[in-house]
Amino acid sequence: MSDIHNRREHENENYIDKEQPSGREENGQREMLRQGHIYANEYPIMFPFGPPIYMDKITEPILRELDTLIEDLGGQVEYDASGQLAGRIKKQTTLTTSISVDVEECIVKHCMRFYQMVQESPTMSMPGTSALSMQLQSIWSNIQEAREYNPPHSHSGDFSFVIYTRNDLEKYSIEELQDNEYDKQKGNDEGHALQNQALAGLIELQYGEPSWMNWTQFRHVPSRGDIIIFPNWLRHTVYAHYKENHVRISVAGNVNILNVNTE
Repeated sequence: MSDIHNRREHENENYIDKEQPSGREENGQREMLRQGHIYANEYPIMFPFGPPIYMDKITEPILRELDTLIEDLGGQVEYDASGQLAGRIKKQTTLTTSISVDVEECIVKHCMRFYQMVQESPTMSMPGTSALSMQLQSIWSNIQEAREYNPPHSHSGDFSFVIYTRNDLEKYSIEELQDNEYDKQKGNDEGHALQNQALAGLIELQYGEPSWMNWTQFRHVPSRGDIIIFPNWLRHTVYAHYKENHVRISVAGNVNILNVNTE
């Protein structure tokens, strides 16, 4: 999981690397899952800028169900979503009519948890929380191969989410991901190194206008099981990677709040 403090310590390098949990933390997360908890992160909310972002883990049974669904529906013309979405990705599949109740409930529970935890701030109070109801609006999968990407865009609904079911790039460090012809350091005529921003393999959430002392980007190297939830209007992009024969598979979608006016 990305660490906001780690990011600030490395802000000159313009990326967020994955936090490596201690053995005790990792064992604690595993014990929570063994005891039947569906949440791995006790404090999943962060405010890297104005809107909050939620990050946690999806349980393995739900991931395996998504794995099977993506494999079964992939390549079938009637489920092809590649011409309906923003991504420059060939293999995109709509899952909306095929998703199970268990998967939908899992996603909605994480969205409910996100909403309710943000509600604990008195400045964010909204009516209708006692009878809150949510519904999955749409869901699809993306199989991202080398040089494919998702340009900056936003979604419909109230919450948007992304779940990572596979990422062959997990085994590489940021330095290894950046070891490609596009992201390497370049120098100018005066001999000063101009460091390109570290982009390959990252998802980036964007908010606000770039300015001095104003953080406008949240970047994350995803791993299997990650779920990221954010307000639907928050712009985000997924950068290309350049590792041939490697894929990054995500499931994205939108959730509606049925009885609260979010305008």
